[in-house]
Amino acid sequence: MLENRVVLVTGAASGIGREIAERFMREGARVTGFDRAGDVAIKGDVRSPADVEGAVEQLVTAEGRIDVLVNSAGVREIGDVYTMATDEWDNVIAVNLSGTFYCCQAAARRMRESGGGAIVNISSVGGLIGLARRPAYTAAKHGVIGLTKSLARDLGPAGIRVNAICPGLIRTPLTEQYFVDDAFEDGLRTVVPQGRAGVPADVAEAAVFLASDRSAYVNGIALPVDGGWLAEKSFAAGEDAAATFLASNSTSET
Repeated sequence: MLENRVVLVTGAASGIGREIAERFMREGARVTGFDRAGDVAIKGDVRSPADVEGAVEQLVTAEGRIDVLVNSAGVREIGDVYTMATDEWDNVIAVNLSGTFYCCQAAARRMRESGGGAIVNISSVGGLIGLARRPAYTAAKHGVIGLTKSLARDLGPAGIRVNAICPGLIRTPLTEQYFVDDAFEDGLRTVVPQGRAGVPADVAEAAVFLASDRSAYVNGIALPVDGGWLAEKSFAAGEDAAATFLASNSTSET
């Protein structure tokens, strides 16, 4: 579905970003990963417009063009709105929202020159509702959806489609801590209609669709990949597990 497409994936060193990069390669894409750490082709920070511009320029110099951008780099805070430090707020907004914009802007400039392309932004179910104890994350992910819709309108005439994916709870090494408690998984069977957490492959499959010609008339959407959680969104059972999840004070990437 993506034969010979030139793709840049941010946050490609781990988790969802890594799965997307690997899945795209299996579909024939020529994928370049961009991340601050890990085994990726281009090291850099999405918070830095200079790093982003340099990464896109390096890719276009090597490959001649960029066909697809996937913005998967992200961080999450979990904490008390009353005591959140300003630098934590600033960092989450800088990575999740400003970084997404910088990458979209740099890629779109080149896509316009080569006749179009596709951008897939990774938002969250937290971009569609308000998540407790995550004010910066929720604000940033709402912003990503607004940005996606705005860019879909602005870039559409240049042949550039822009869509967002809104994952629910995805089981990755960074969320594995939640699953040590059997009560948490029991709770998921109640609150998620499909009865399980997602896995990175669930998000990657949606990204393949949105990056490919099979979604040629899909533009400006925010697609939940959450097992139906937003359709149900009830904590009638499994409340202890949900409380454990929401009360965690860890910080992790998504």
